[in-house]
Amino acid sequence: MGNLEALVVIATVITLGCSDGRSSSEHESMPTVLAIYPTGSRPRSIAIVDLDGDGRRDVVVACSGDDTVQLLMGADDGSLRPHPQPIPAGNEPSDIESVDVDRDGDADLVVANHETSKITVLINDGHANFRAAAGSPYESGARPHIHGLATGDFDGDGWSDVAVESADTGEIRVFSGGAEGFSAASAVAVGTMPYSRLGAADVTGDSRVEILVPGHGNNSVLVVADGRKVLTHFTTSLSAQPWMVVGEDVNGDHRGDAVVVVTNGVTVLLGGPNGFTPAPGSPFVVTSATEVATGDLDGDGIADIVVGPWEGSEVTILHGRTFSRRTVRTCARPIGLVVSDLNGDRRAELIVACETENRLIAVTNP
Repeated sequence: MGNLEALVVIATVITLGCSDGRSSSEHESMPTVLAIYPTGSRPRSIAIVDLDGDGRRDVVVACSGDDTVQLLMGADDGSLRPHPQPIPAGNEPSDIESVDVDRDGDADLVVANHETSKITVLINDGHANFRAAAGSPYESGARPHIHGLATGDFDGDGWSDVAVESADTGEIRVFSGGAEGFSAASAVAVGTMPYSRLGAADVTGDSRVEILVPGHGNNSVLVVADGRKVLTHFTTSLSAQPWMVVGEDVNGDHRGDAVVVVTNGVTVLLGGPNGFTPAPGSPFVVTSATEVATGDLDGDGIADIVVGPWEGSEVTILHGRTFSRRTVRTCARPIGLVVSDLNGDRRAELIVACETENRLIAVTNP
């Protein structure tokens, strides 16, 4: 992978004309420090978690071009140290989540294997050493293949579950976790073609995580409760085809919302007891929008929204609650995104996987 030492450069925040009523002075550019880390081939998805129990946040990158995940271990100053050995992760890992699969107190990894109908499960020994779980990779029965996954305790039994989309059958497939590992995937009909990446959040306020489904076939978002039942009163029509959903509280009301990547834009749906309400100004135009991540970039306690395009080198930031916007120049095709506080200053960094450049960029105070 070449030189594994991080390169530090200075970049500039590029502002974007808005219609949110703010003055031009509120959009002035500011310097941003970037740390650049080489990765494996075609980095796609990122997870942030303490893998070795040292209290520092580590970075896991799914490298779809070489069928591995790469670990970058966190240091006290927020920098990252590449782990010497990539981990085999099945065919074309396209999405990755960190959950405690076996409830032993450390972070395991679940990987969606694109161009297959399988997920790979990697068990952590507590020191960032991983082995494939018994039975991994798990067959979902999805058709024709899967793109992403959602994780959470969907059925309330205390074990983490995993959901994937099955576009050709109009279903999602749900693996239920348990003491013996994951059960065979069960099918949940959603009445449309789900495509391509599911989300998870408590949008109903019942303290249980629901599955958020992009209804690509009929321009909708659906909510599946208990891992098996579509909540029809939460089904919401969209102005364009959805591609991905992320669940997060983006208006500060302590209830999960749905952030949806649609064709050339992002729709923000605010959760409430009786269904979703579109956020003011939603949908937001973002040309060739492909990826979305959420997290508190400005330290105000409310999650912000970051959108990466398939074409171009800028990510769009929508600030939580107000949804005012600006852009940050990062790298070509910034479609792997995550927001997390790496250095402990209570302001999250933006971590970007640059798919065409085989590198990771950490943007401080974007």
